[in-house]
Amino acid sequence: MKSDEYRKAIGAKVRIARRARGISVERFALMVGIDRNYLRDIEYGRANPTVDVMVKISNGLATPVWELMNPTKDSRS
Repeated sequence: MKSDEYRKAIGAKVRIARRARGISVERFALMVGIDRNYLRDIEYGRANPTVDVMVKISNGLATPVWELMNPTKDSRS
């Protein structure tokens, strides 16, 4: 898998998990302490988040970071 495909897969998992919890981009970004535009870029695979940022996101979603970063595991299961 190419790195841009991997970023898009991770971003999609974040977006699906956030939406499943009924949290807006703006509210979630505020909850985890990152800029909302940066969160959007992560969700659409345009940004390459650091491990620290992924930990903030995973904590905010109450989902293990490894689950969000595993492109072969469906986050809806």
